[in-house]
Amino acid sequence: MKKTIQMEELVCPMCAQKIETALQKVKGVSEATVLYNASKAKIEFDENETSVEALKEVITQLGYVVIK
Repeated sequence: MKKTIQMEELVCPMCAQKIETALQKVKGVSEATVLYNASKAKIEFDENETSVEALKEVITQLGYVVIK
């Protein structure tokens, strides 16, 4: 499954890298790319191993706000 998660504006490229690295470590995630200038995370994952809600929780635990 592919999903795009929109976040509040990221303040630096390192923020995007931090989120991307954390998402890539989630079991079931095959690809995760965070676009700093758009404040979006594009994620490809196996629905049997993780969920959109779990991925959003990873982002919020890092201190970022998920919009949708």
